[in-house]
Amino acid sequence: MSLRGPASLYVRGAMLAVAVLLPLLSLVVLGSLWLWQSGYLLHWALAACGVTAVVYIVQLTGLRRFEKTTAPPPPAPEELPDAGWTPLEQAAWDDVIEITRSLAPAELDSPEAVLALGQHTVEAVARRLHPGEQDPLLRFTVPEALALVERVSGELRPFFRDNIPLGDQITVGQFIRLYGWRSMIDYAERAYDLWRIVRLLNPVSAATHEIRDQFSRRMYEIGREHIIRKLAERFVEEVGRAAIDLYGGRLRITPEELDQHVTAATRRDQAEMAARTAEPLRLLVAGQVNAGKSSLVNALSEEVHAAVDTLPATPSFRAYELRREGLPAALIIDSPGLQGGSEEAAQLIEAAGESDLIVWVVDASRADREHDRAALEEVRRYFTERPNRRRPPMLLVLSHIDRLRPFQEWSPPYDLEAGRQPKARSIRAAMETVGAELGFALGDIIPACLDDNVGLYNIDAVWSRIAALLPEAQRAQLVRRLGGLKGQFDWGRLWQQARNAGRVISRVVVR
Repeated sequence: MSLRGPASLYVRGAMLAVAVLLPLLSLVVLGSLWLWQSGYLLHWALAACGVTAVVYIVQLTGLRRFEKTTAPPPPAPEELPDAGWTPLEQAAWDDVIEITRSLAPAELDSPEAVLALGQHTVEAVARRLHPGEQDPLLRFTVPEALALVERVSGELRPFFRDNIPLGDQITVGQFIRLYGWRSMIDYAERAYDLWRIVRLLNPVSAATHEIRDQFSRRMYEIGREHIIRKLAERFVEEVGRAAIDLYGGRLRITPEELDQHVTAATRRDQAEMAARTAEPLRLLVAGQVNAGKSSLVNALSEEVHAAVDTLPATPSFRAYELRREGLPAALIIDSPGLQGGSEEAAQLIEAAGESDLIVWVVDASRADREHDRAALEEVRRYFTERPNRRRPPMLLVLSHIDRLRPFQEWSPPYDLEAGRQPKARSIRAAMETVGAELGFALGDIIPACLDDNVGLYNIDAVWSRIAALLPEAQRAQLVRRLGGLKGQFDWGRLWQQARNAGRVISRVVVR
């Protein structure tokens, strides 16, 4: 009768073990006998012990130093937050990184433990992004869940195809059968333990081999723990990124919808314009009365779009097209001059909330900047209280520098770093004073002359700084547009969905 099934597997495994171990056992016995007969047994034992002692000392000094973490390493690129996230989403990412730092590789010993780790990561992100919800874990729609599956599947497919040996050849059935053979690892470990017992026939050899095995096993455990930790960290980070996009509402809108969406504020400002195909950047120009806001708008637009007068020239917010080669289309919005009223401050904050870049104009020859300081504090507080928004980058244009001391001197350009000319020192001092009072860094302050009668000066520097701030402005614009799409209810879409559902039901009934 032939053996089949598990019994046949055990017999064949035993025969294979005997075939492998028998030559090794004979070599141990016969080699030890030869060393004893030749008188080299003691010498060989002393040499083996010496080598083992040297290796053990290396292990004590080298591996322990390897295990210690004296200082946290710099974050890898995949550990850095997304530059387009809001402060609230960045806080959720900090929670994800905290989970990676508290990982215990020894606890990730089963698929259930890995799934529990992923669920813990998702729950941490959901609680952070929806702190007031009783059950934040379910704060997503079915299309968002399907979009998440599509995204993760798209990322896993090239990973399996390009990084897993035979990943594009092994079928699911073959993979399941290979996974079922994992129990053979236990049999291999039991056979190795049996070999260690047999090896005791030669105590000296057994001792040296045991020390060597312990050293090798220690190195293996350190390497294995390091690999498991790195894999687990990448797993938590990828789950965290996907969860932030899911609960942050970024999967609710398709790229096509985002490209076609125009906010209500822009539709209002473009009511007299023909360009309605895409949402442009919105640049808000603000400051006190007669600070030079309209003159700056004219200088940037290269056309006289806004009125310039000694009286308050802009009674309300007015938008103008701003086009420059190499830069995206934008709307530049001229605002009424600040005079300290509460209503104008509320209107300015609302306009700032609909903007992607704020250009603040300050008259260098005026010392009363209380209205500027109060308005800037309100704008900054507005975005601080809304961590789900990104504050637009801010630029300060210091106008009327031609009116600084000495009054008769005006021969630009000026070297503000060296400050050899009295006018240059006055401009530098004004920049430092205004920056300290209004909370602007010197790099975000551009001195300029906006008077056509005197001659425009440093407008190119304003353009250069706007271009440098464009990436941050575009990230603020993306969050603003996402907020507009998430917050609106489209009755037309609801009607279209109802019509499509009726068609599906009618087909089923007819069939």
